[in-house]
Amino acid sequence: MRDLLPEPLEGQDLSLRGTIEGLPQYRPHRGGTWRFDFRVDHCSETGCVVKRVRLSFRTNALLREGQAWNLQVRLKRPRSYANPGSFDYARWLVSSGLHASGYVRSGTLVAEGSAPRARVVEYLRERLQPYGRHPLLLALAVGDRDRLSEGDWEILRESGLSHLVAISGLHIGIAAGMGLLLGRLLSQIYGRSWLAMACGLGAATGYAWLAGFSLPTQRALIMVSAGLLALFLGRGVNRWQVMSLALLLVLLLQPMASLTPGFWLSFGAVAVLLAVFDRTKSWLSLFRAQWSLLLGLAPLSLAFFSLLSPLSLPVNLIAVPIFSVVLIPLTLVALCLEGVQPALAEGLWWLANIGLHAVMTKVEWLVPRLPAWQYTPDTHAWSGICLAFALLLAPNVLPARYLFILFLTPLAGALMLAVQSPELDRGSLKVDVLDVGQGLSVVIRTRSHSLVYDVGARYSDSFDLADAVVLPFLAHERISRLDKLIVSHNDNDHAGAYSKVVQAYPDVKLLSGELLSDSEPCRAGESWQWDRVRFQWLHPRQARLESSSNNRSCVLLIQSGSASILLPGDIDRSVEQRLQADLARAVNPPLSVLIAPHHGSKTSSSSSFIGLLQPHLVVFSAGYKHQFGHPAPEVVERYKNAGSGVASTAASGAISILLSPRGVEGVTRHREQRRFYWQ
Repeated sequence: MRDLLPEPLEGQDLSLRGTIEGLPQYRPHRGGTWRFDFRVDHCSETGCVVKRVRLSFRTNALLREGQAWNLQVRLKRPRSYANPGSFDYARWLVSSGLHASGYVRSGTLVAEGSAPRARVVEYLRERLQPYGRHPLLLALAVGDRDRLSEGDWEILRESGLSHLVAISGLHIGIAAGMGLLLGRLLSQIYGRSWLAMACGLGAATGYAWLAGFSLPTQRALIMVSAGLLALFLGRGVNRWQVMSLALLLVLLLQPMASLTPGFWLSFGAVAVLLAVFDRTKSWLSLFRAQWSLLLGLAPLSLAFFSLLSPLSLPVNLIAVPIFSVVLIPLTLVALCLEGVQPALAEGLWWLANIGLHAVMTKVEWLVPRLPAWQYTPDTHAWSGICLAFALLLAPNVLPARYLFILFLTPLAGALMLAVQSPELDRGSLKVDVLDVGQGLSVVIRTRSHSLVYDVGARYSDSFDLADAVVLPFLAHERISRLDKLIVSHNDNDHAGAYSKVVQAYPDVKLLSGELLSDSEPCRAGESWQWDRVRFQWLHPRQARLESSSNNRSCVLLIQSGSASILLPGDIDRSVEQRLQADLARAVNPPLSVLIAPHHGSKTSSSSSFIGLLQPHLVVFSAGYKHQFGHPAPEVVERYKNAGSGVASTAASGAISILLSPRGVEGVTRHREQRRFYWQ
């Protein structure tokens, strides 16, 4: 907390002097953008105490680990989009020891520095380029996962193999084991018993260094070191004491590690393995350990990732032994030989590439045919699933182990049935205004139907709000069928990667205010009804006659009894003026909910428009401390003077509103539900 960026310095120009840490990641969008961690040696501003920051830098310069730079930057405190189901970037920053994030306005290279690991990685990138599976080879060899594509990650996630390319316990353990075997051989030759432990620890430390000493590798190194120490000490230390010692050391050295899923997954995996492995029945225990590990970690996978892969068990049963016994050792030996026998190393890289290709070809064929299940269990369902797997993994002597089937019924029911919004009565609807920064995305549900109005922005080929927010939210809420996707107009902050949503829900009906591929126009005067809730288009009438894209926005009015909500897109005052006659006929003020036109800009929300609608609640969808300054202070004051309640996604994250025919029944702000001490 002491090292976090002070709030008054957010968005200010700051001068930093320091060094690039780790491997900078390059993306070609917007003329070429780098992302990297920066260790700060000096900050110009009084009170600026940040030690490590995450930066993006649009430059043609070649960035390397170890370079010293003077940078002009703008920073903000750890913050992320706050939505159910979304990745918590702020928590990742804090748990990684990063005290702010931001972008570079200008920079001067001070010194190239010395970064042996960077030279090793650059050499291997060129060396392994001819091999078809070189991204996976780089990930296994030095933890360089920058070359893995989104498609690669999708295959790894869906198959449950992501852990095999993230250098952690398995990889460090294998390196330590190989070093231990070499050390035992040397100790027999030279008569020094400590050589075994020294070689094991040296091999583990060297591999962790090649992987950049990331948090998972640090944690794995601590655990392996504790195990080697216990092995060296000999009698009187059992397996659970070793694990307890490793856990204590990790929490002392990395107290923020407990915020990461990897911490719980790694120690959970160790606990399962220690509980089931029996050295007297080695081969049988290896098989039992593998399926026990997958079953034992399934509840944690559901809790952290809302994902359960039916392929995980059979694929890991085959892949883990192949990686452990063949591919990782081949990679480690090839690394060691690169400096002394490059020709022999090349043969080992070739063999490792063949093995990777053989495994991944089969996995890539299987994944589309048996995709992973998305399921977010509530507390009671998750508790039942944990109990079911605990019973399933219990010893055979435990009576009534078959009762695990009963506790799996919530999981089976959720995966087999596509029940949408069962908590909503007919005539009620739920409106979720998602936090997509400077943009808009709204999910609206009745009892048996759902629609999405806008999808937020697309920032690059590798990052958009459809993938980062909208689709994870729909999966989290178990919305298996989407009836309509509405793209109000073609501006990036509304249309973004709408095609990703269409791809995920191929049967969805696409409507838009401007021409899109395969879309139908929103036509003023048309309406439909879902579950006693009426939907009506108020605009546009003749989209092509409008002077701007903003004014071609689809304007949607939703009504049920005395409840009403208006979604006006980005229209300005001129369209507001023209709509007032239609609104006066259609709406009996006060309007229940208004999604503020154009994010609360000065060009919208005229006094006459607000006076006509008198909204009970107005929601601004805007970016946190964005350069546009939305919502404008005078606009917010105008709504407050009209008696409206005000909410903003920038401050509250996703805002969920429940409406019944009587009006607004409840408003939930996501940041209030999930507050952390660094916010």
